[in-house]
Amino acid sequence: MSNKGLLWLFGLWLGASGCADGLRPTAAEIRQILKIPQARYPLQPQLVKTWTQRDLVFEKVRFQGRYGDWIPALICYSELARSRPLPAILCMPGSPNRKEDLLQPLDLLPRWADRGFVVVSIDRPYHGQRRGDLRKQINSKGLAKVWGEYAYDLLCTLDYMQSRDEILSQRIGMLGLSMGGLETLLVTALDRRVQVAVSVAGQVDWEAIFASGAWKRLLRGVDLQQQLLEQGVAGEQAWGEFRRQYPDMEAVQARVLAPLIAPRPLLLLCGLEDPYIPPEAVRRAHRQALPWYASQRREDRLEYWLQENVGHRFTPAMQERALAWFERWL
Repeated sequence: MSNKGLLWLFGLWLGASGCADGLRPTAAEIRQILKIPQARYPLQPQLVKTWTQRDLVFEKVRFQGRYGDWIPALICYSELARSRPLPAILCMPGSPNRKEDLLQPLDLLPRWADRGFVVVSIDRPYHGQRRGDLRKQINSKGLAKVWGEYAYDLLCTLDYMQSRDEILSQRIGMLGLSMGGLETLLVTALDRRVQVAVSVAGQVDWEAIFASGAWKRLLRGVDLQQQLLEQGVAGEQAWGEFRRQYPDMEAVQARVLAPLIAPRPLLLLCGLEDPYIPPEAVRRAHRQALPWYASQRREDRLEYWLQENVGHRFTPAMQERALAWFERWL
């Protein structure tokens, strides 16, 4: 391993110990770890369907990600955006959810469009309209490579959003739920076009997740998870086995990504009883990012909230906090 690699791993160890330090991977290094291509193909956007409800416009569109791979998207905005552009929010549901789940049952897209945002969501690879077996892809390519595919498509989505006349290209935010919450941290860390971020129940911290036992639920579908359960392996030993088989997954966790977002506004939301994300994971992400915000006197741009008596949900109270965050900063 190179000296640079050793320094980076040492920085991760310091971060796990709760120490604020200056050693962290750069956005470019994370791109390389996740094998995210720099080059992107022409979008070639196509309108698939459009309809209106009251003064809201809904569109189903598609645009090109990797060559010949079409990304289906759902967009909602007020007719006001046709006369003057509006700020936009890229919203990602959890896994295995589809973009349409933000219409029903959550009803998030039209409600937030009513509040003056252009709201965009896509189907990530192997979800919704995208063909492919997610479990097979993870077990053949590895977790980091699949996450890199997710991130690449979201970067293409930012390209598409900037091409729309209805969107203020310098005022784009991102909201993600569960897997979408992790994607929000990842994409915002990689691309400064995302100006404001809200991560809901996506604050992955592998040490906390393995220590709490949440990995048994969070990593369902990964062959190694089933093997370790059958062998009775748990806790630190299970984390060691995952780290050996999937070493790159260490780079994709909240305490590594959150500092890269500073000083842009970042809100972390989670239920105190979330069975997937332990409270310590959220606190650690906040603790690791805070010195980077403080160094620029922007502590007010970083907040977290653990809602009591709530599991893995995006509650109405969380929704109001998230919306207020975007209205304040975006």
